[in-house]
Amino acid sequence: MRFCRALSLAAASLLAACAVVTTADGTRLGIGSDEFRVYVERVFREQNKTASDLAFALDDATAAGGAEPRDLAAAEETLLGACAGLNELATSRRDAQHLGLRRSAAAARGAPDCERATRVAQAALATRTR
Repeated sequence: MRFCRALSLAAASLLAACAVVTTADGTRLGIGSDEFRVYVERVFREQNKTASDLAFALDDATAAGGAEPRDLAAAEETLLGACAGLNELATSRRDAQHLGLRRSAAAARGAPDCERATRVAQAALATRTR
């Protein structure tokens, strides 16, 4: 039984290491590669900054009693949803907790969706500041 479990875990690890993710710009990266780790870190940092920028822009827009800009609110909601897995992964690593191989890989595979949502949110912010 232990042998089967170890074999299954090894096979899952091998498959995860061989899996390929296509970034928003079309670059193909292996999930187990150093390039993919750098990519995920970059996407996380960009979305984190963009989420903060959105929060401040929404606060500024409503500070004087104005209505919340729908485009920014929608961009924020989409960003938070698309990046939830990546944020969960970052939080678990920060707190030295492990999500497990499957959840970690699924969260990392969501990085391209997070990257696309970040770009949309950045564009919404850019149109507001022009």
